[in-house]
Amino acid sequence: MPGVNANTQIGPQPSPRKRLFSGKGIFFLFLFLALVRPAYSLIFSQKASFFLLNVNLSVIAIVPVAFEFGLVPAYIISGSVSAVTVVSMFFNKGAELPYLASILFINLIPLLPSYYNGMYNEYFKKKNSIFSESRASYEEFTTELKVLKDLNISLQNQVHDILDLYEVTKKMSASLEMEEMLRIFRDAVSKISKFVTAKVILIDESQEVPVARVTYEIHNPTTKRPSSADVHSGPPGKFDQLLAESISSRKEVIYLKSPIERSHPFREFLGGGDKSFIALPLLSEGIPIGILTIEGIDEEHAESFSILAEQLSLELKKISLYERVQSLAITDGLTGIYVRRHFLERYAEDFARSKRHNLKLSVLMIDLDHFKQCNDTYGHLVGDIVLKEIAKIMKDFVRQVDLIGRYGGEEFVLALPDTDRNSAIAVAERIRQEVERHKFRAYDETIAMTISAGVATYPDNGDDVQVLIDKADQALYRAKEEGRNRVVSWP
Repeated sequence: MPGVNANTQIGPQPSPRKRLFSGKGIFFLFLFLALVRPAYSLIFSQKASFFLLNVNLSVIAIVPVAFEFGLVPAYIISGSVSAVTVVSMFFNKGAELPYLASILFINLIPLLPSYYNGMYNEYFKKKNSIFSESRASYEEFTTELKVLKDLNISLQNQVHDILDLYEVTKKMSASLEMEEMLRIFRDAVSKISKFVTAKVILIDESQEVPVARVTYEIHNPTTKRPSSADVHSGPPGKFDQLLAESISSRKEVIYLKSPIERSHPFREFLGGGDKSFIALPLLSEGIPIGILTIEGIDEEHAESFSILAEQLSLELKKISLYERVQSLAITDGLTGIYVRRHFLERYAEDFARSKRHNLKLSVLMIDLDHFKQCNDTYGHLVGDIVLKEIAKIMKDFVRQVDLIGRYGGEEFVLALPDTDRNSAIAVAERIRQEVERHKFRAYDETIAMTISAGVATYPDNGDDVQVLIDKADQALYRAKEEGRNRVVSWP
């Protein structure tokens, strides 16, 4: 057992009366108890047997001292008792052997508690060592467990990010129009990162020197910009061209961490340089076809944008191929009428013929009223069926020599050779009435639809191919302004 440290003092110094209950006081108490009976026997009784009995009874004091205070204090007591015994032995000549035996006995007694103390201390050390090892193992385990928990949380976040990216790529793959695909991209990345502005810069692959041909700017919806400005295209600027040249030569990611150094050549194009900037090359078979730039990107989301950039590259290539195929096709796959390019070619031929033979020619521009609302409410599949049926109605109300084309998403154009203004208005009115009367049935939905039409006639409203279409389009715009579901001709 550990002894009392006499040098340690807690609180005020104990008073002399209370000293007995301190460690030193208890020791002197045991010393007194060990000596009092042998001393009494020495003074008041000369019988050796009575004296030796009291000497041996001093063991009762020696043993606790040996346990509590250690071997040295125990031997102080046993030595003191031995000294008294030696004195008594001189008074009792001829009985030295019992005295010597008693002296030997009381001096051997402290060894037994000391032995047990040593065994206890060794046992206690081993237990302490085992406890320390166990505690160290426990702390190591808890540390590893915390690391594993953090890793698990990180992996869960990565899984969620991957699932989000998968949903984004799936939605992007379903779109074949650039701006629609970029809106999906914008909505997705605004959930991943609090970016400020992103750009998709398309590069002209046909040029020997990389040339930025168009830039799509994407604003984060959370920046409270008008929704009309969320995604818009425009001519590339000086910085876009600089990026096109840099990315095409290096084909590497450009990442500028905020604050951007004043000496960096890109800083003048990035405002105050207080936002991080990244430019990711969009490659197709190793050839740069575009650049994705993001201003205000979080560093932790750079890897996610790298994955999105790879998917964006695939989507750009797919849309490019689709547009190329569309440009080579003659008829629209959905409605079965001429695509815009082929219609314009045939219309130019008819216009030249009408001009050559001094014949009338009328152009009708027809647009579906509130078609976007129909798509938003019932979905694009229902909208496709409506477009298909309206194209069929128009076919039923025109001649074989007339031309019908899909001019835009829900906009149609008709060219009616040898047709004057009044006849063209009559044709447009019959189509309008039939569409208004018709009930469009798609899946489980029954939809009513109306159209607006604009009419322009050669040579009354123009003597140029494009001018006549523009006048018909302006007449259509007036029909929309006047309330829709009507036919308006250019004056």
